[in-house]
Amino acid sequence: MNQGNSIIIVPENPEGETIRVPVLKIFDGDGFLTRIKASELTGGPSDQSELQVAVRFAFIDAPELEQPGGREAKEFLTTLIGDRWVELEVRMKMDTGQIVDRHKRIVGVPFLTQEYSGAEFRTLYNHLHNAMTFRGPLLVTRNIELEMVLNGWAWVLERYGPDERYLEALDDAQRHKRGIWAALGNNIQPWEFKQQKHREKRLTDKTGEKCPMEGCGGDLVKRNGKFGAFFGCSTFPACKFSCSAAI
Repeated sequence: MNQGNSIIIVPENPEGETIRVPVLKIFDGDGFLTRIKASELTGGPSDQSELQVAVRFAFIDAPELEQPGGREAKEFLTTLIGDRWVELEVRMKMDTGQIVDRHKRIVGVPFLTQEYSGAEFRTLYNHLHNAMTFRGPLLVTRNIELEMVLNGWAWVLERYGPDERYLEALDDAQRHKRGIWAALGNNIQPWEFKQQKHREKRLTDKTGEKCPMEGCGGDLVKRNGKFGAFFGCSTFPACKFSCSAAI
């Protein structure tokens, strides 16, 4: 576990081009609000208007705010990049084929460059070196995603093909019981937690009536769609029965 309020940093430079953006608001442990020129998204240099957009981290998933450790993860990310400027390495989203996900959030990896008055390094042969600066600060660029994982405040989204070092950082955090891994008991992965909440909501939306389709056996549940509330079958998409909920 971390000693006191110490933070384990991960010095690393971006592999590709980045966009410099301000962090206006931290949403949770893996997303924030920023401001960006429209030209950065469209590629049209003539469009200099600015947009406020949400950024979703590319390869990690922090606990939901309702989960144990969710608010702590948000606080930790705020400590790292709150009210600062970061270099955002924008990534293509696999399921949309665009730089935004299905929620219209930009997907990327944030890097923070911070000034240090000095630093301590240890060589591969375990020799300790202390760095001092005289003509300006020591600038270190850090991978914020990896820092969230290594300090124990996020899972790794393996389905998006992250580099092996993400899994190594996760293993290190678990072995040293940092962040959410310090708690006893099993941690529920955020995507499982969201699915569980969705299933619970579907149960509460049941009307107590059975689907009228012959041989179905499903329950009628109230849902909201493009044209308002409607009743559908709990076994959808196996059964596609629906009717308006308008009185």
